[in-house]
Amino acid sequence: MKVNFRFQKKKNAKKGVIRLDFSYGTNRLRYVFGISIEEKLWSKTKQRFKSSAANSLELNQRLSFISKETISIYYELINSNISPSNEMLKEKIKEKISGKSNKLSFYDYVDEFIERSKNTKKSNTISEYGYTLRDIQAFEKYSRRRVDWETLDMKFYDAYMDYQYNVKGNSQNLFGKRIKTIKTFLNDAYERGINKHLMYRGFKVLQIETDAIYLTEEELDKIYALDLSQNKRLEKVRDLFIVECNTGLRYNDLMNITKENILKESIRIKVSKTGQILNTLLLPITKKILSKYQHNLPKISNVNYNLYIKEVGQLAGIQESITKDTYKSGKAVSFKRKKYQLITTHTSRRSFATNMYKRGYSPVQIMSITGHKKESTFLKYIRITNEESVRMISLDYKKKVS
Repeated sequence: MKVNFRFQKKKNAKKGVIRLDFSYGTNRLRYVFGISIEEKLWSKTKQRFKSSAANSLELNQRLSFISKETISIYYELINSNISPSNEMLKEKIKEKISGKSNKLSFYDYVDEFIERSKNTKKSNTISEYGYTLRDIQAFEKYSRRRVDWETLDMKFYDAYMDYQYNVKGNSQNLFGKRIKTIKTFLNDAYERGINKHLMYRGFKVLQIETDAIYLTEEELDKIYALDLSQNKRLEKVRDLFIVECNTGLRYNDLMNITKENILKESIRIKVSKTGQILNTLLLPITKKILSKYQHNLPKISNVNYNLYIKEVGQLAGIQESITKDTYKSGKAVSFKRKKYQLITTHTSRRSFATNMYKRGYSPVQIMSITGHKKESTFLKYIRITNEESVRMISLDYKKKVS
């Protein structure tokens, strides 16, 4: 790390300017000051103005100040775990020179936050940060409300909620997800001393429990029994879905299974979402499907998977009418769908958890397989009706008294 001052001029020009060269890591910042002088008044070896230059003492003191402050600014950013960039350094040096505050704006800070997070966060988390940032920028453009530290208050919250519900037509859960991410940005900025405003702490992260479906063991048997030998597209998706329903694995982890993950009685895999190592069930039906593909399961995009599995569900006769309660534009709405229309890749994980629970296994046992850390989160996966709960308790009671 080194600070140098250079004399710079264009060819045939009578005068030139002074340029700051700051080398840090593998990067170099070049910053030109608005000081115009003749080359004969500059000492190349000393990197300072010659005494023959007007106000040379004052100018040289200024260069010494800038050199010291440049290094100070760099270490201030490093100590705050912020990766310095040329643009950021230029702004802060400009602030020191002019005496005016050029503190990072909300958007500049979020850009730096996202870049820094790439070292520690998963790719889907980084994507969510990007979605939220672009959504706030779209809101600012639509509402003509400036978004910065001092404007991220309850007025922003109410206006942003209105935008999410009545302009974009989003659900309460999606709005809550965006607010949660915004609070992540603001908490980080507050901890680093960038943001001094605390109005955002009043932002509520709204979340409404949904009534997503699961498939019973009988319905899964119907899907597995389908003869799809003449339709390889659907056969591959069906097989993937059955493996998911019998292991509780997420789609991303399913796509990463190799022969090395297959143990004698379990599948051992590093979970892409959390990085934790999990062992999940290796049931006979899973072994059979894995052998069918030589332990190299078919690869398919998430979008196509969710489209094709609905076709499989329809062929299996999963035609039950489901009244789905949800929230649109912040208001409760209901609509009817055939059950097969609601099947997605995540239905499998929910089906695994619910069916294992119905078999009498405890939440702790099932969580050790699904990788859930909190029981409150896990229990959202359990989709049993009041009648099913009564039947389960009755059967358990009869076993104990008999």
